[in-house]
Amino acid sequence: MPVHKGKDSKGSYYQWGNHGKKYRGKDAKEKAAKQGRAAYAHGYRG
Repeated sequence: MPVHKGKDSKGSYYQWGNHGKKYRGKDAKEKAAKQGRAAYAHGYRG
């Protein structure tokens, strides 16, 4: 699943996949990518 940019009532965010945490602010894109790497490292095979 890729990292994507979205927008909701609180503003812009980056998120890994559709159900990951929504990251905002500085380094948000990198934090979302890190979540994805962690998921694959722990066995995710989507």
